Amino acid sequence: MKHFIKICGITSLGDAQVAHLAGADAIGLMMYKNSSRYLDLLKAREIYDSINQQVQVVLVFVDQSEECVNECLDLMPNAIAQFHGSETPEYCRSFKKDFIKAISIREEFNLEAAYEEFSGVKILLLDSYNPVTFGGSGNKFNWDLIQNRHKLPFILAGGLNPDNVIEALGGINCTGVDISSSVESSPGKKDPYKVQTFINKVREFHD
Repeated sequence: MKHFIKICGITSLGDAQVAHLAGADAIGLMMYKNSSRYLDLLKAREIYDSINQQVQVVLVFVDQSEECVNECLDLMPNAIAQFHGSETPEYCRSFKKDFIKAISIREEFNLEAAYEEFSGVKILLLDSYNPVTFGGSGNKFNWDLIQNRHKLPFILAGGLNPDNVIEALGGINCTGVDISSSVESSPGKKDPYKVQTFINKVREFHD
C-alpha cells in the first residue's frame, strides 16, 4: 500500500513546488488567521493556481464562518476543506463537498465511532491535542490510544519526523501521514532536504 503524504503549512510557491517535486500527494494551506503559517486568500489562490493540477490542495480551517469557507472553496473549487477545530458533523457536511476532519487525540479514541459521527467524511486525520496551535506543534500523541478494530483508513499527524516515521508506519495501520513543522528550517519555511528525506522514508517503507 502506498501511503498518502500531505505536507501542511505551505506558505510560498517555492515550498509548494518543493513538496510536489519531492513526491507529496497533497499540500495544506492554512486559512486560520491565528496560525503562524496563515495565508490570506490572494496568496492561497496564487499557490493553488500554480499547483492545483499537480497535487491535491487542502485548505485548513479552524471554527471559521460558513461565509469564509464558501468564499475559499468558490475561489479554489478543486481544493478539499480540512476542518481542524470543534466543527460539528452537520457543519462539515453543510458545504456538500468532500472534507477531511481532524480530531485531536488526548484520551482513548474509537475510530469506528468517529466515522459514524462524521458520516460522509472523506477521511479522518488524527493529530496531537493543542488548543492554541491546532496542529503544527511538532508533538507526538500516544498512538496506543487509537482503537481501530476494523482497520479503517485515517491520516496520522502530530510529531512525525524523518526519524520516527518508519516506527509509526510499522506500528500503526494508517492510510496516510501529515507533517508540517518537522520539515521546516524556520516556522513557515520548508527545508527541501527534510521534506525529501521524510517522503523517501515513507516510500522506502514499502520497498
